[in-house]
Amino acid sequence: MTKKAIRKEFIEKRLQLSTAEIQNRSAEMIRHFEKMQLPVVKYLLSYYPLLERNEFNVDPCIQYIKRKISDIKIAWPKIMEETVSMEAFVVNENELFTKNKYGILEPLGGEKIQPELFDLVMVPMVMSDEKGYRVGYGKGYYDRYLPRCRPDVIKIGFSFFDPGPTIEDIDEFDVPLNYCITPSGMYEF
Repeated sequence: MTKKAIRKEFIEKRLQLSTAEIQNRSAEMIRHFEKMQLPVVKYLLSYYPLLERNEFNVDPCIQYIKRKISDIKIAWPKIMEETVSMEAFVVNENELFTKNKYGILEPLGGEKIQPELFDLVMVPMVMSDEKGYRVGYGKGYYDRYLPRCRPDVIKIGFSFFDPGPTIEDIDEFDVPLNYCITPSGMYEF
């Protein structure tokens, strides 16, 4: 299947999940995440999920990491319209967020973090294939950002669905994940 077809099918499937199904699947995914053997993480790039689109809520995973690594720096993505790119910013507790044109919360201020500082990136996604390539939301922001990170950065995606067969239209700009966490387990690529 192509990315477009996968995106359409699995966003629709995700929207059909009941609140109870989302809670149960999320609890399993959090449990799998907490079993991961993560290296020391000084800088984490996370994201705000679109809960109204039934996207997995990464916040419990972030809170788990914060309990384990109290001095971790957590950054949030911000789309840079003028360059059709993305940057990451660490914010303090009293800084504000605003919704961008896609309805995603972004920091209004904060300290810009260079991509090569990240140890771990939580990557939003719809679905992945068995090789770790992901279907995102079709704008390519992460596929342009991730090559700017260190080669050893850990890239984790979360999906309510297990990896599917090979995505037909992968190209040289697509960046595979290291891990995909689903309700049934953690997949390493």
